[in-house]
Amino acid sequence: MNYFLGDFKLNCNFDPNLVNNASEIKKKIEDIGFIYNCVYKQKNAFLFSLKAIRATYPYSRIYVVSDGGDDYSFIENEKIKFKMDQDTVSSLKILNYKNYLEPQNQFNIKRGIKATINRLSEGIAFCGNPEWFCMTEPDVFIRGEISYPINAKLLGSRVNYAWYEKEWLKSFIEINKLLSRIKGAIPITRWGAVPVIGKTETFLKGVEVYKNNYSILDSLSEKFPAISGFDLLLPLIFALAGEEEVYSSDFTECIRNPDWKKSSATVIHQFREYYDEDDFFKLKSQKIINISSIKSRIKSLFRFLNFFKKLFKN
Repeated sequence: MNYFLGDFKLNCNFDPNLVNNASEIKKKIEDIGFIYNCVYKQKNAFLFSLKAIRATYPYSRIYVVSDGGDDYSFIENEKIKFKMDQDTVSSLKILNYKNYLEPQNQFNIKRGIKATINRLSEGIAFCGNPEWFCMTEPDVFIRGEISYPINAKLLGSRVNYAWYEKEWLKSFIEINKLLSRIKGAIPITRWGAVPVIGKTETFLKGVEVYKNNYSILDSLSEKFPAISGFDLLLPLIFALAGEEEVYSSDFTECIRNPDWKKSSATVIHQFREYYDEDDFFKLKSQKIINISSIKSRIKSLFRFLNFFKKLFKN
C-alpha cells in the first residue's frame, strides 16, 4: 500500500499517520535511567518531579543538567549526578517561520540539537547504559510504573501531526525527503514524546547514523522552526535507526486532558503546579487553559440555545 504526505510518496510498509500503532501486549520497564535535559530555575517543580521518580524507581540513576539556571549540586550522591551547562533553550522561545532562518537563529538551533544529543549520551553513560532511558523535565510527573507495548523502541503520544498547518506540511515533506536519502531510515509524520522514553541501544544506533550522514542532515535546521525540540528531535533520531514512535496509553497531558487525575496514565506532562507564577511556560499554560475554558463555555451556550430552539419548534 502507498502512503503519502501531501503529494510526496513515503517510503515505508506501515501507516505512519496512524495514532495508535501499539501492540496489545505490554511489559513493565524495569531497567531505566533518567536524564533531565534542562531544569533551569524551576526548583520546586524539579524537586517534586525528582521525588516522584524516586518513589517508583528508587534504584535508577539520574543525570541532571541545569542549562544556565540554578545550582543543584546539593542533590548529588552516587546515583545522582549534576552538571551546570549553558542555556540553550531561552533563545529558541522566539523562533517562528519569519525568523528561524536568520543566521543567529540557525546557530542557536544547531547548538540546541548538539546539546540535546550530547546531554542524553552523557546521561546514558552515567546511568550505566540501561535498557531504557527517560529524557525528562520539571513539568513531568511520573506517578507509577511505566509499561511499554512489545513492538516499541520509543514511547510517546503521537499527538502532533505533520499536516497540522500548511507550513508544517511543507516542512515535513522536506524533512522526509532528507530521511529518504538515508539508508534504513523511515518517515516521520506523527510525534509527541514528552518525556522521551526509549531504548538506549536504538538511540545510540540513531546517533551513529546521524553523525555518519551529517552532511545531509545538517540542513534539518532549515526545515522547521521547532526541529531542535527534543519531543521531535529524538523521534527523528529513532527514525534514522528505522524505528517509529509507538503510542503509549501511559502518557497524558494536563492541558489537553483536564481529567488527567482520573486517568490511568502514569506519565504526566504539563504538570506545572509547582512552577513560579511568572514562569514563561506557566503563563503559557494558563493562557491555553483560559482559552479552552472560554471555548467550552461557548459550546455549552450554543447547546443550550439549540435545545430551546428545538423546544419552541415542538
